[in-house]
Amino acid sequence: MDFNYWIEIANKVVNIITGPAVIFSVWFLVAQIQTQIKVGKAASRQSIAEAHQEVTLAGLDPLLMRAKLKLIKKEKLSIDEEVGLRIHMTAILRARENHFYQHKMGMLDDEEWKTMRKALGTLFIDNNLNLDIWNKSKSTFNPEFAKIVDEEIDMRKDTFKK
Repeated sequence: MDFNYWIEIANKVVNIITGPAVIFSVWFLVAQIQTQIKVGKAASRQSIAEAHQEVTLAGLDPLLMRAKLKLIKKEKLSIDEEVGLRIHMTAILRARENHFYQHKMGMLDDEEWKTMRKALGTLFIDNNLNLDIWNKSKSTFNPEFAKIVDEEIDMRKDTFKK
């Protein structure tokens, strides 16, 4: 048996091993990508939860709480109270616009977005100040997001009190 024979045998063994190794490598890469997608979505959900909590907790500011109580009682707001509510509502809308972008990128599934979209519409029920804020600022938002907000408002327009 000469040296070429052993090289040929070694080549055949390598060829036999290479095929399954390549397949295994591709499978492993796909599994890693799927894991990273899940991790990315989880991180996105966590980020949304934290942002939502921050905006919610900011709404507990004593000035904003007084202002909200006045709105419920149909009392006139001070300039400070109105400005505070306008800033807070704008922050809420920007956070929702960010959720919209995350949904478009596939980081939020359709069910999560549907729930957030419904919640978005409730911000305007019986709240002329929020409607005014939206109408004055919607041109600064993504046009597709603005259309969605307008649709949610339209669905609830019969709940608005004059």
